[in-house]
Amino acid sequence: MRQWRVSDVMSANVVTAGPDASVSELAQLLTRERISAVPIVADDGRVMGIVSEADLVARLSGAGRRRRKTAAGVPHARQVMSRPVRTAAAAESLSTAARRMRKYKVKRLPVTDETGRAVAVVSRSDLMRVYTRSDNAIRHDVIQHVLRRTLWIDSQQVHVDVSAAVVTLTGKVGRRSTAAMVGRLSGDVPGVQHVVNDIAYDFDDSALVRSRVGRTHPFSAEPFTS
Repeated sequence: MRQWRVSDVMSANVVTAGPDASVSELAQLLTRERISAVPIVADDGRVMGIVSEADLVARLSGAGRRRRKTAAGVPHARQVMSRPVRTAAAAESLSTAARRMRKYKVKRLPVTDETGRAVAVVSRSDLMRVYTRSDNAIRHDVIQHVLRRTLWIDSQQVHVDVSAAVVTLTGKVGRRSTAAMVGRLSGDVPGVQHVVNDIAYDFDDSALVRSRVGRTHPFSAEPFTS
């Protein structure tokens, strides 16, 4: 079953700045674009660092102790940017990107390609889109990706209802383990908050599943005889 990746929610309209941008230009950029941080990129597009609102506030709070300015007279991005830069890959899962944001306490991550160039950006609000999926979209994914494509179960056999991101499963299958698998995979569908699994079954294969010897065909109600 396909899971959402960073590429599904990232914004390709990435705002960047060069290393020679002044602090004033950076502040204006953040304000104008209504963003909390901007990647600093080299001429070839590779990410060198990142400047956040916190970096600029820290610069401002220490301004009284920094009367000696740079040779150019004005501090630039290369002097205030944070390194190393925490980035994401387009193919990463949303959970991986979310854990990285939480670990490093950042609100957005530049998305880079294999050469280190910034191609997009993903923010906390982008990751939250998974929780705003409609009930119809969730139901479609459960039917198409869980039942039909993964488990080869007809939607007439297992019925799917979704309300407020809660999936309710009813119907009947051959084995208890199959019913459990439908519930487990449905819970992995992006946007699902809870699964009520009321699927009935003909054969309780719990003992066989726990056994290292007993094996059954995944879509049969009866165990193998050989």
